[in-house]
Amino acid sequence: MESIKSFSKSDLMKPYDIDKELRILRPLRYKKYSSFRRVIFNMIFNMSLYFTKPTKGMNKKTYVIKGYQNKKIKVFVLKHKDETKNEKGLLYLHGGGFQIEGTLVHLRMVSDMIDDSNHLAVFVKYRLAPKYPFPIGLEDCYSAYLWMIENKDMLGIDINQISIAGDSAGGNLSVGVALLVRDRLKRSFESMLLFYPVIDHRQISPSMKMFDDTPMWNSILNKNMWEIYLKNGDYGMLTYTSFLIADLKGLPTTYIETAEYDCLRDEGIWFAEKLKSLGIKVVERHMKNAVHGYDAVFFSQFIRKRIDERTLFLLGRLDDEKN
Repeated sequence: MESIKSFSKSDLMKPYDIDKELRILRPLRYKKYSSFRRVIFNMIFNMSLYFTKPTKGMNKKTYVIKGYQNKKIKVFVLKHKDETKNEKGLLYLHGGGFQIEGTLVHLRMVSDMIDDSNHLAVFVKYRLAPKYPFPIGLEDCYSAYLWMIENKDMLGIDINQISIAGDSAGGNLSVGVALLVRDRLKRSFESMLLFYPVIDHRQISPSMKMFDDTPMWNSILNKNMWEIYLKNGDYGMLTYTSFLIADLKGLPTTYIETAEYDCLRDEGIWFAEKLKSLGIKVVERHMKNAVHGYDAVFFSQFIRKRIDERTLFLLGRLDDEKN
């Protein structure tokens, strides 16, 4: 079993000017995900998901559905208690390097996003690497979308008003699902929201070379993630997980957040530029003095503003494209 490897005091940490509300994340620097760390984190996060209550006034219900190759996966459906019909839907795909479970922070953040936007949310517990490498998690998430379509009457949603969202690796899965929906079903999501997403397996951007010791995520972890996720190859589907080499025509209006001190920053910006070059509307928010995974500091004003803007985007009221 691998040991947990973290940065020692002898390692030189660059003087990142992190926002004061996010400085609690500073100690969370690692060189590698270990098997032990994955097991412990997933055990804790998995239990927390079942016991976490959504925002007051909302219900959470668990469904067992058919994932990729008819294997069973679970989804959580979040909706308002006092509403029998939420016409708009949101498919949410959590981050975690394709190998860590979603957390209570994810559930609370999603329930807050849909509280004011009157969406019904489907939160997917897709299968994780390294046991289930690419494309299993992606196909599980696509299956969850099909389940939403097939159960639109039970859920009370309009299938033409479904958005998709995800953070980090979940952002990667979101784009991948949007491309699968375009190619297999000739359909499109109403909109797409990406928070500090994983975009490019080549890892060639300046920020990828620059940020090898940043809190929460860094280029060393990123390299390890791709090795684990693609350990069995790409099955001829590389463009459904590495998007700077993909045809992005037909993707929906997109909201994207990137963080200043994040190795994923530049590929997120490049992705936004590629979408705009195709005439796709993009609303960008580049978070200064922020690190990857800042949603973890859930009760801060920093995150409150992020959730407010995400909600406005879902409502179609965030029209500017300023950074």
